[in-house]
Amino acid sequence: MNADEPLTVCKPFTRRSALSVGACFALVASGGGASGLFAQTREPLKIKGQVKVDGKPIASQQQIRSGQSVTVSPGGSVAFAVGDDAFILKGQERGANLHIEGKASSVDQLRLVSGGLVAAFGKGAERKIVTTSATLGIRGTGCYVESQRHRSYICYCYGSFAFVSRDDQSIQETFDATYHDAGRYLLRWPSPRIVPAGGLGHDDDDLILAESLVGRKPPFLKT
Repeated sequence: MNADEPLTVCKPFTRRSALSVGACFALVASGGGASGLFAQTREPLKIKGQVKVDGKPIASQQQIRSGQSVTVSPGGSVAFAVGDDAFILKGQERGANLHIEGKASSVDQLRLVSGGLVAAFGKGAERKIVTTSATLGIRGTGCYVESQRHRSYICYCYGSFAFVSRDDQSIQETFDATYHDAGRYLLRWPSPRIVPAGGLGHDDDDLILAESLVGRKPPFLKT
């Protein structure tokens, strides 16, 4: 087996840092010295590194829509919203490639070919994230997903999930999460299987940022 590179472990989840960032968002949104962060939900994209949409370099004022493909260079990232859903696509070590499916202003399905994805979904119909090895059904959910050649990673951050192997549909799991309750690898080689994992590649601040793009706060800031 040619193993994929180890996933990057980011700083541990802490409610203290999450609450401090959430307080800052609340201050700005309420008009404390600014026009309101949440009023900027469709304003400039947050871009790091080289980001392309349908093969063309993206502009900070450009809107990303369903039906488009987004690529990010290694180490880069882009934070954006489509309708009531918000995302941070991370390039990781080898870059990221994401295909967005659905109507122009809504998401039905995301195909994460490579890289990492922070996703915060609004209420409504079930959406799906498809990786190299798994299909993830989600509803009103915050999650983090990575897609690599031989494995996928999912963190159930909050919400309801149904996690199914693309190679063997008998390999599956359902889960209701409240606060980063479980991380999982879904391995493809030498046979499909789910393996417990810790918190990788993302933190509370990512989820706070994603939810802020659509005027929300993650549920762990509301308790």
